[in-house]
Amino acid sequence: MIRRTLMRRAYNRGDYSKARFHALKIVNDVKEEKVAQSVIIRSFFNEQNFHEVIRLNEQWHFEFESLAQRAKYHLSIKQQGVTNVHHPRILNLHESQPSPSERMNAWKPNNACNNFFQEGNRVWMRHPHGWTYWDMPLDYNINETHPDLLRLTSELLLYPWEKSVRSPLDGTRQKGENLSLSFSAGTDSTAAAMVMPQSTILGYHRRDFDSILDHRKADRMMSHLATVRNRDIIEVPSNHELIRTYRHKQIGFSSDFACGTHLILLADHLDIGAIAFGMPLDNTWLIKGRKFRKFSETKYFHYWNQRFASAGLDLVLPIAGISEAGAMMICVQEKLLPYLNSCMRGDDLKGCGKCWKCFHKNGPLGRPFDVKSKEIQAFLNRRPLPTATHALWALQQMGLEEETPDLQPLLNLDYSWWTSYYPPAREILPQRWEKQIWESVTTYLDPMQQPYSLQEVNHFDE
Repeated sequence: MIRRTLMRRAYNRGDYSKARFHALKIVNDVKEEKVAQSVIIRSFFNEQNFHEVIRLNEQWHFEFESLAQRAKYHLSIKQQGVTNVHHPRILNLHESQPSPSERMNAWKPNNACNNFFQEGNRVWMRHPHGWTYWDMPLDYNINETHPDLLRLTSELLLYPWEKSVRSPLDGTRQKGENLSLSFSAGTDSTAAAMVMPQSTILGYHRRDFDSILDHRKADRMMSHLATVRNRDIIEVPSNHELIRTYRHKQIGFSSDFACGTHLILLADHLDIGAIAFGMPLDNTWLIKGRKFRKFSETKYFHYWNQRFASAGLDLVLPIAGISEAGAMMICVQEKLLPYLNSCMRGDDLKGCGKCWKCFHKNGPLGRPFDVKSKEIQAFLNRRPLPTATHALWALQQMGLEEETPDLQPLLNLDYSWWTSYYPPAREILPQRWEKQIWESVTTYLDPMQQPYSLQEVNHFDE
């Protein structure tokens, strides 16, 4: 018992050599064997002695196969020229994904529509590395979905890796009557929902595989909006966030608007004529929150605006002139904080307190976080600073300027305008929805005053 205590204490403080010393004294004891083996093999893993991890796993009848697979992964990426090895966790996710009973021989690169079909209420899409799916309403019929909607979905998920998916659209779909929002239940998305009409369909994409993302916070917000505020919400489970992992990218959306593919596929079913996204000022009129650009004149905006229009959809960016801080102010005014938390980890009530979102989303709202956490410090020490203007504003708001002393010249500037809206953003709203959305924006926030400080932003002389 004493030896086990000494072993655990040594392991917990990172003294792996001493932990093994104590573990080896009890590893042949039947009662202590398993815990001692675990400490020994994990201590070697933590010391990056991956060959010993693999050897011990074989010696101990493959009891630690998951750890050994991770060790093999780390050894493989150390080998010169090896760049195409997936982490065991990603491999397990790939191998555990379902596939349709009706198999297609191969992905068809030159005909996106032929890569889609339906079994029950599940819509399948073949891609170069396997299958992705969406679980649709029971009365959904893909045969009643315009081909351009399938082509646009394919492009958003597979371009730029597969150039062939950027194919011409027929342009024959008529715009529906309904307005929709790709809704995440985070701060920006919720602010977008507040400035949009009450009748807006809120479409929630539910990540349909195990990950660190915790849907319970979003569920709490959606429950409130549906039951108390009578908002129309539809949820669509899907695994399409795994597509980019085949290209050795992190789990996430393939492109900026991939988070709306469920609404694109539902557009004919729900008579949708416009899809909105909660893209804030930080990513529209600013490049990565740190340099001003005339967003309305960018190739990016013109391309996607036209591309959606060709598929019979208005592209709506209701908070393009509102910063992340402005979005917070809207949620505060709507008294939504009891239901709102942008942290993707933590539990169903609180944030984890250690991630970047807890710093720049929860921190300014007075919620606890650890500014010395590894992730927050990593972001604060990046140059250029991520989400720069908002992060500088947040540092000022929370009195944490000393965390980034090299940024003192930038922290001496006035960012009081950051919680106001940018009036020129009105020009990118589709005429059909412009008046109602813009009037709502102006009821929540004050306008930035001319000359616009925003237009002078270039924090890192890029």
